[in-house]
Amino acid sequence: MRQTEAIDAIAGAAMADGLVEAALLKGSFGRDDEDAFSDVDLYLVVSPAAREAVLAQRRAYLAAFDEPVFLEEVSFGLPQLVAIFDDATHVDLYVALREEIGHEDPIRVWSDPSGLFEGFAWERAAVSDETLARLFSSALYCIVEADSAYRRDNYAWAAKILCDAAGSAAVLLRWPDDPTHAFLGLKKLNQIVSPERYRLLEGIYAHLSGPELPRAAELLTQALGAFLAEAEPSLRAQLDLRFWEWVRSGLGTTLFPAGR
Repeated sequence: MRQTEAIDAIAGAAMADGLVEAALLKGSFGRDDEDAFSDVDLYLVVSPAAREAVLAQRRAYLAAFDEPVFLEEVSFGLPQLVAIFDDATHVDLYVALREEIGHEDPIRVWSDPSGLFEGFAWERAAVSDETLARLFSSALYCIVEADSAYRRDNYAWAAKILCDAAGSAAVLLRWPDDPTHAFLGLKKLNQIVSPERYRLLEGIYAHLSGPELPRAAELLTQALGAFLAEAEPSLRAQLDLRFWEWVRSGLGTTLFPAGR
């Protein structure tokens, strides 16, 4: 794969200058579920003394593969340089101290000459019942909010609200089959859940326009019902079932009235 060429070139250049202690992969490549369309999350592990020098060299490391057509500096806790290349290969290049490599996700070691990550163990708790209950209520609330926008003929805003709710529903539908990584939501969802469940999500997005919005709301409610059918009593006790019944029974009358 083209991504493998990018990893070898960029990580190889980084390791060659003697400033980087280890090169690791996270994300899809760390989980061993990458495909030809996956982004590369490449982590350069450095000592505090070498950190600034490595940050200054990142563009040179990327250029060892190719000249990017897009570069952006971002930070989500760690310095990250986002690079997209001419063939659409996407590399997120991170610089991290050893102690900044979290144990919530698996890693793949590309180079670790000192064995810093021997015996590395990862552990991520399954999405909590509290989070599932919050997403369930949030999706229901979004249906109500989208109804108001729909009745004002603000179809674009209604579509945006239902789109956000569909993102919450994706986590809920993924949860029974993939509780640890349910937070990934729609990402590769078609490979995780049953075709019937995936079609519910596809249907929501397919109807996010004008007069079809009521159908999107109906499919969203069906998706929430599919999640509810999988919930154990302890989880159901945390769900706002009164609100659920009100939304479900009100579709076509109180919410998104038919014949409007």
